[in-house]
Amino acid sequence: METKKINKCPFCNSENVAEILYGLPVGSKQLDKELESKKMVLGGCMISDDSPLYKCNDCQKKFGEKI
Repeated sequence: METKKINKCPFCNSENVAEILYGLPVGSKQLDKELESKKMVLGGCMISDDSPLYKCNDCQKKFGEKI
């Protein structure tokens, strides 16, 4: 399934947006770096068709869908 890359939050227009990673992550230095810089956040183990793909680090809203 394709996803559309989001560069801005549709709620507050911030560019400080993180991708949401679902499932059980396997630890790696790259993942740790992305989590620390808030370019990625953990979304938990449960995922559904309407699970959001992004989270704004400024307003904390989640958004985005698979296309």
